[in-house]
Amino acid sequence: MQIDIAKTGLENILLLANTTNSRTLTAAEVDISAVTTWVDPQGTNTRNTEVTFSAKAGSVTYKGSQVLRYTRNSLSAIEAILELGEFQSEEGSTIADVKAFAVAALGLAASDVEIVEAEMPIWDDGTVDGETAPLTLRAINGSYLYTGEITVTVVEPVDGRERMSTVYATQDLTGFDLPPAE
Repeated sequence: MQIDIAKTGLENILLLANTTNSRTLTAAEVDISAVTTWVDPQGTNTRNTEVTFSAKAGSVTYKGSQVLRYTRNSLSAIEAILELGEFQSEEGSTIADVKAFAVAALGLAASDVEIVEAEMPIWDDGTVDGETAPLTLRAINGSYLYTGEITVTVVEPVDGRERMSTVYATQDLTGFDLPPAE
């Protein structure tokens, strides 16, 4: 089943469980545990995640719980299939803009990923336009959908103004001449 990026991770895991089991249970009827990483001891089941679905306390329809296993997608595996490209920053670009770019390019559910860095890169005005800086996009802690992290390359905005460092390329000036002797 493809992830519905308009839904949260929790909504997607409930939809996956219901679709696989031909059911229509809702979040009002079941509690879903936090995810845990799972590895098959025999090495035959390739699923990587385990959650427990439990009947809500006081349910008159359901009782007990069931462990379910499924595969969360690695962000690096998604990036290997779909091309992320580079984020071309502009004056005023924000971390939220970088996240929105990566989410759109890779078809991710925005609720289950985050940018690690708190601020955009600060560009050194003494360098050539087009400098790049890495930012990290990772699965949120406890994501029901994704694992791992990837690098998003942010490109410095191109500024057509001439840099003072090229206007005055020679830093060591000759100095002022002494007045002529009389």
